[in-house]
Amino acid sequence: MDLKISYPILAFVAIVLVIPGTQVVFAQSSQTSSTVSLQYLNIQATYASQVLPGDSVVVHVQANAKSSIELLTLTAQVYYADGSSLRQLVTTTLASDSYVSNGNSISKDIQVTVPQDAPRTSLFALFSENVQSAYYGYSYYYPAGYGYYSNYSYSCNNYYCDFYTYYPSYYVSPYDYSSATDSGVSSLSYIKATTPEYSDLQSQYQIAQQQLAQSQAQNQQLQQKLQDAQNTNAQQSTALSNMNQQLDTARTMITTWETISLALAAAVIILGALSVYLSRRRNTINPEKVTVNQQ
Repeated sequence: MDLKISYPILAFVAIVLVIPGTQVVFAQSSQTSSTVSLQYLNIQATYASQVLPGDSVVVHVQANAKSSIELLTLTAQVYYADGSSLRQLVTTTLASDSYVSNGNSISKDIQVTVPQDAPRTSLFALFSENVQSAYYGYSYYYPAGYGYYSNYSYSCNNYYCDFYTYYPSYYVSPYDYSSATDSGVSSLSYIKATTPEYSDLQSQYQIAQQQLAQSQAQNQQLQQKLQDAQNTNAQQSTALSNMNQQLDTARTMITTWETISLALAAAVIILGALSVYLSRRRNTINPEKVTVNQQ
């Protein structure tokens, strides 16, 4: 239910929220209480300090009588401001046709569901009392058959009264009634809804989260490629190491064979030289034999 906010209502809400009769007290944890002083009732409301759109909040209301009254109705209406209008969430009757003695109290819970599209604002309740009070007096009565009379005589200096009297009984009964109404406003839970600025920031944050997720996925892919390249490089390094080992082995074998070849060549040369030397020496030692052989 949407209601246009008139200036008297806005002024009334603002005044009631700041006058001494309306008092806000922060209790333990997330519970808060506020009091409203009406003409015949003191009303205390206890509720959650903060709610979110879509939440259900229970408002506990306790009304204490300042005097003995006949409470015709005690109602509560819960609203919140949405732009230039008031939206009514709940209207309920807390008590009706009840006699409340001075100091006694009435308690009741109000269930309120916050709309999903509620803006960032506060709930507030309008409490209204309709009270009938009675003025009491004494009523006298004489039982049937009894009366009152006097017999005066002037035989004395003043006068002589010969009379008898029945003292009447009395009872207390109301002889007048008066009706009165009064209203007061109490602040309730604060609706911690998102603002347009927060929605924009949240949208930007979600976009940044998506970009971050994409970057993380790309980074993971690059890390996987790097790991694959490192694995390939490790395999190639292992193969190159094996090839180097084989090359070193081949070089060692070649050096060994070269040494052996040089040794063999040297041996052949030495043997050839030795053979020539021995042959010449034999020829020198046996010249005659050589000459004979020539003949």
